[in-house]
Formats: sequence, structure tokens, C-alpha cells
Amino acid sequence: MSIANVFKTTTAVRSPLDASSGTTEKATVSDFLTVQTFTNFAAMTGAITAAWHGAQTLTPRAATVWVPYLCAFAWGVISVLISVQGLKKSDDSQQPKLEIGTVFQAIFVAVVNSLVLGGAVVGTNVVTSQTP
Repeated sequence: MSIANVFKTTTAVRSPLDASSGTTEKATVSDFLTVQTFTNFAAMTGAITAAWHGAQTLTPRAATVWVPYLCAFAWGVISVLISVQGLKKSDDSQQPKLEIGTVFQAIFVAVVNSLVLGGAVVGTNVVTSQTP
């Protein structure tokens, strides 16, 4: 498995946002855009939390809560961009093509997931930095 495919999965041509019925004959889609995304939230929450704390070590300005949200939205944008080929839909008689509805569905899922991911990082920070 190449490192580029670690966060990606296959989906069905007729259902590009559902990773439960993928096939290796179709381009991959970012896991972040599928309904199965909940399984990778723990890893991304930990990664962004670690990056945020590392950035705070380098500069106190990184302590703002906007930093994890920006990181989460960056991950959402990257997820959409690495999934363009896999988001194409087709029926049996056509070449796969991007449909505006599918693209907007993916963007909506990415935005909601980014908000939840950023909130999880901020919430995790609040819980782990509280003094008894």
C-alpha cells in the first residue's frame, strides 16, 4: 500500500460517498468524505492536537482556538482535492464525470466533519489541560 492511499478508500461508481461497497476498479475517495469517516476521527484529532501543541511551543500566537479549526479545514480541503477522480459518477452507458450535486455533497460533508474535528481538538485540549 502506498502512503498516498493510507487515508483513502474505494467506493462504488453509483455511490461515490459510500465506502461500504467499494471496488478496486474505481479511483479512491478520501475516507474523510464517506459515511465511514467516524473511524478516522480519533487519529486526526490526535494528529491536529499534537500539531497545535507543537505550534504553541514554537510561537505563543498559535494558542488561539482558530489554529485547530484551520488545520481541520485544511484537512477537509485536502480530502476533497485528493478525491476528485473518485467522486465522478456514471451509469453503465457513460464515461464517469463530476456531477455538481455529488461535489456539493462532498464539500458539505467535509465542512461538517471539519467543524466537528476542530471542536474535538479544542474540547480535547480543554479536558487535558484542566487543573484539578
